[in-house]
Amino acid sequence: MLARTLPLLLASVAAVASPALAAPTSKPTSQPAAAKAAAKANAKPATPAAAADSVRRYTLDQLLALARARYPGVQAARHSLASMQQKLFRAKWAYAPQGKLQAFFAPSPTIECKDSQGRPSTDFCVQTPQVDGSSVNIGGIMAQVVLDVGLPIYTFGKIAAAKRAARAGVAVRRAQIKASMRDIELKVTKAYWALKLARELLYTIEQGRKHLDKGLQRIEKQLENDTGNATVIDKLRLKTAAAEVHVREAQAKKLERLMLATLATLCRIEGRFDVDKKIIDALPGKVAPVDSYLDLAKGSRPEMKLLDLAARAQRAAVDVERARFFPDLLLVGSVGVGTATGVDNPKNAFYNDPFNFVRAGFGLALRWQLDTVQQVGRYRGAKADAKRVEAKRREGLAGIKLEITKARLDLVEAKARLTAAYKGQKAARSWLVAVSQNMSAGLSEPKDLNDALIGFFQLKIRYLQAMFDVNSGWAALARAIGERVRPLK
Repeated sequence: MLARTLPLLLASVAAVASPALAAPTSKPTSQPAAAKAAAKANAKPATPAAAADSVRRYTLDQLLALARARYPGVQAARHSLASMQQKLFRAKWAYAPQGKLQAFFAPSPTIECKDSQGRPSTDFCVQTPQVDGSSVNIGGIMAQVVLDVGLPIYTFGKIAAAKRAARAGVAVRRAQIKASMRDIELKVTKAYWALKLARELLYTIEQGRKHLDKGLQRIEKQLENDTGNATVIDKLRLKTAAAEVHVREAQAKKLERLMLATLATLCRIEGRFDVDKKIIDALPGKVAPVDSYLDLAKGSRPEMKLLDLAARAQRAAVDVERARFFPDLLLVGSVGVGTATGVDNPKNAFYNDPFNFVRAGFGLALRWQLDTVQQVGRYRGAKADAKRVEAKRREGLAGIKLEITKARLDLVEAKARLTAAYKGQKAARSWLVAVSQNMSAGLSEPKDLNDALIGFFQLKIRYLQAMFDVNSGWAALARAIGERVRPLK
């Protein structure tokens, strides 16, 4: 879900980061200067979804733990592992005896044994009454039980290759669980920081509205008393800015509600909840060279292991198909008993009596599926699949390297933007303070105040956006490496 909603979320954040209005300043790696005031403001959230202190609040670590335990995608990966483990179980026990038990009850005909003189005799049975379609009669009940068992002795590598393929499959499923967890961790982390960003934007907008209201009241008073140098155009300019503030506020509230809904979906939280009151701040940490991240990914990134394991499993599948060109050597045994109440039982070792018998035996057997033409096609197909998987593995490794490089560059750019925005907002604040003082002394035009307000709050919101991008950048880099979401120090 978040894969589709996150681009919209970031688009909304970018839209909010235009002329909105005011908030505190801070250093790039510390909380905003107005953090204490904002904490009080956050104690009464801007939307009903943020509710009161009685609502259960979750930290980022708690949300991540819930998502790892509850998200259906992770659960599906666990069930897939359980299914693959049973395939490995079957492969390990492929050498176990396998058999077929047949038992049935049915009506039996009447068949009498006679000697050469036509007298009834089971000791010298040389003839029976002629049986045809018109003479068949039911004279009793017959029952039979037959057990045939086979034990593989040598399979030319079929079972060993099947075990290798199953073990690789289990390892693949384990890697997929880890990959699913890393995916959901990234989504939850971005949603968490986006929610923090939305609330800080709402606080910033609220502070900006106060400045605009004061400026608008001053202009209206000057126009009413016909004093000062304010004009109707100045009044309209500030009203236009106020309307823009309302638009940005609606966008920020939507972002807040959307992120709460996103967290509820990803973490499977029912009912009202909220996150902790911690104010958004840029996570500290030094960005390491790209080669060090690539080395970490080799041991941590689940997809890198998954690609290697998938290639290994496909090579084992080729071995299985190659072994199927050869027969299987088995130790076989058979035990059976049958009786029919309406059929005589002649006493002769050379008679094959299908009605009354007791037999048992064992021996060596050769089982060979003679479909060579079809097997050639299956074998060639398996080899082609192995080459395809190997090519995909190389492609995937190259893509992972590019992903790590991009994630690192995005983080470096966000940190540079954070530093620049911090310096810019400090200069803009000095500009705003100077214009406000001049306005009070009647030395500045109302347009100057409007320009100073817009300049300061633009940079302030860009600073907040940069903090969000830094925190999301650490999360994206951690996902690219395969580590849990933490900045590397």
